Amino acid sequence: MALPPFFDPIVNAPRPQKLVGGVAGLIIIAAAGYFLLLAPAQEQVTQLRGQLTTLQREVERNRAIVADLAKYRREVVELEARLNALKDRLPGEKEIPTLYRTLTDAAAASGLGVSLFQPRPAAVRDYYSEIPITLNAEAGYHQFGEFFERVAKLARVVNVTEIKFSGLNRPRTPVRAELVLATYMYRPLGSPPPPKPK
Repeated sequence: MALPPFFDPIVNAPRPQKLVGGVAGLIIIAAAGYFLLLAPAQEQVTQLRGQLTTLQREVERNRAIVADLAKYRREVVELEARLNALKDRLPGEKEIPTLYRTLTDAAAASGLGVSLFQPRPAAVRDYYSEIPITLNAEAGYHQFGEFFERVAKLARVVNVTEIKFSGLNRPRTPVRAELVLATYMYRPLGSPPPPKPK
């Protein structure tokens, strides 16, 4: 098969020129292949490696979050159990009259002569209401000590917030006490304020 006539100068050229022309042609083909095919592919590989690194970091971060999520779920269950246990120690609105009855029974069983037992309006806090109760009574020191012991043993939280003792000239009831007891009622966030005591 004969070559077209425009290849005659190349075919008839001396051998060193053919080698230089062949090497130059190979260099041109290699350069064109690099700049047209390899360089864009390498740039794309570099971008994809950067994206891969970013995605791997994100996956690791998400794995850490998932591991923490299980821990946080366990903590939520534990905190809810503790909250429910604490709610049991704070009477609800319906249990307040029963608590009043329990306190008056504790005073009577301790031998206190109660002259005033008066619940006062509740002070509303974030998630509970503090209900102060004024209690005036006469008895001996030991009877007051027994009353405080009975109050401390109650299942519900009742604190003695104020104590004022004064002496009397009576042999059976030598002490008069003006006490303020405080009990607490659970109040979920956003609930209306409790009703005033009757």
